[in-house]
Amino acid sequence: THIASASATKVLTSHTFKFGYEARMLRVNTLQAGASAGNYSFTRAFTQGPNPNQASAIAGDGVASLLVGLGSGTFTNKFKDVATTSVYHGLYFADDYKATRKLTLNLGIRYELQVPRTERYNRLNVFNPFAPSPLAGPTGLTGLTGGLEFVGIDGRPRRQYGTERTNIAPRFGFAYELNRETVLRGGYGLFFAPSLRSAAGTVSNTGYRSDSSYIAALDGVTPTTYLRNPFPNGFTPVSGNSLGLLTGVGSPLNAELLGDNTVPYSQNWNLNIQRQLPGNILIETAYVGSRGLHLNQSGEGDYNLNQLRPEVLALGTQLQQQQRNPFFGLITTGPLATANVPRSVLMRPYPQFVSVTGQYLTGAASIYHSFQMKIERRFAQGFSMLASFTGAKLIDNHAMISNVGRDSNMQNIYNRAAERAVSPQDVSRALVISSVYEIPVGRGRRFGANWNRVTDALLGRWQINGILTLQTGQPLTITTQNTSNSGSSVLRPNNNGSSAALDGPIRSRLTRYFDSSVFSQPAPFTFGNTGRTLPDVRAQGARNLDFSLFKEFALTEQARIQFRAESFNLPNRVQFGFPNQVLTSGQIGVISATANSPRQVQFGLKILF
Repeated sequence: THIASASATKVLTSHTFKFGYEARMLRVNTLQAGASAGNYSFTRAFTQGPNPNQASAIAGDGVASLLVGLGSGTFTNKFKDVATTSVYHGLYFADDYKATRKLTLNLGIRYELQVPRTERYNRLNVFNPFAPSPLAGPTGLTGLTGGLEFVGIDGRPRRQYGTERTNIAPRFGFAYELNRETVLRGGYGLFFAPSLRSAAGTVSNTGYRSDSSYIAALDGVTPTTYLRNPFPNGFTPVSGNSLGLLTGVGSPLNAELLGDNTVPYSQNWNLNIQRQLPGNILIETAYVGSRGLHLNQSGEGDYNLNQLRPEVLALGTQLQQQQRNPFFGLITTGPLATANVPRSVLMRPYPQFVSVTGQYLTGAASIYHSFQMKIERRFAQGFSMLASFTGAKLIDNHAMISNVGRDSNMQNIYNRAAERAVSPQDVSRALVISSVYEIPVGRGRRFGANWNRVTDALLGRWQINGILTLQTGQPLTITTQNTSNSGSSVLRPNNNGSSAALDGPIRSRLTRYFDSSVFSQPAPFTFGNTGRTLPDVRAQGARNLDFSLFKEFALTEQARIQFRAESFNLPNRVQFGFPNQVLTSGQIGVISATANSPRQVQFGLKILF
């Protein structure tokens, strides 16, 4: 990253003006092999029964599917080989205005220009869902659209996207002194996040990267390809941009979407009141909220634009009927090179591709509201304390987190409203109390001020410290094995309308943390009705106490030794991990791991001089 910036401040009576400019050039050079030997996965889908379309917790096994040779996978050539560059410009102006003796206003505005990336050798493209496919004529599939458009050719600019030029971010704040002990504060600001189209190592570069697919059965049921020869038609070539809209046909496609270059942003606001109490105690209460828009809604590999529409799924097992493949002879590698294909393949929005995965799409949204309270006893007479409490709710329609059992994918890309739920990242209540107490015993302190050095070394200069953390757990996300044959990467079960929450100590619920009987497997070719999260069923929350004991020994007037004994998770309390959240796993509701470490104690010596 190369940065150049300039700033200035000008004070005029009751105004303090600040203004400045910043420029950044970001460059990312990446060479990464990725799945150069192929990656393969095997589920129970091919060995379950008696109905192969219906998943079951007791039928089928992934190892059995491996032994039979039925699974899926990808061989990737030149996974990441890019050299990207992007430019950022930021210009701001702010005025801290002392309107009256009691009122101060903070006014500001920022303009940001985030210029999308270029690639040194033009190895970039975007997926245009509306471009007429060259295969429409030869196949007779009228209305066939979709394909990759490459930068720097056919009159297209070198930049992958156009530049968004309207990113203006206003900020407003105020502080009003109600009286000598009380201050009211508030503010609003709009803040832009780094653009998803800035320089990056993972970009849409199919053509200069190739993915060859191993798919045992296009319909998920009838095997056509086995692991002993996973790529019977050879590997997809690295063709550069020479094939144009035909690039990647017959293969899975990872691409960024044409025109999807809106810069993510959030609106943040707060209102708080702060009051000084007797005893050097400061108390503050606040309402804090935020609204996120155009947020990142996918990583690489979790948003299939080629998903079947719900009305097509209504055809059920008819989708598995074999039909003449109109691409036969035109597509020569991959699973679409066969003479016949399942009907479902031809019902996809872009049937010439095995899948179309939207990379780093924008469009997710979030809303956050919270009550926050802080009580602080500033350090005086050897004692200080800080207690903070937050009661909050975070709602979103997409969350990229790595907690066990979570899946950030959409079940049905045609129904975004069904994804709105309490966020898997939501922590509804959190209390943290920390304190420092210098025991007033020893030379120069309240008790024992005149002790001799030997007595002081034994009994004086002790300090105790502690941090207590109490917070609720995060909501659970219940999924099931995908048997919808829709192209969706996640499926949720049905719920009978009852809550899955159970009462009682968690130790008595380690094998049945929640009531899984309220969930059931959806019928084949349908989506489950369970929400994205269960707001009333959460993982176990945190209850942790860290404690330390310090002792100081005076060596000279300028030097001293500090002995420290520190314990993390002093009560040695177990915090259990997330339960299994997959309906068809056979272990749903079972907790098999812990989420914290056992008590740890460490000792140390420090020389301060």
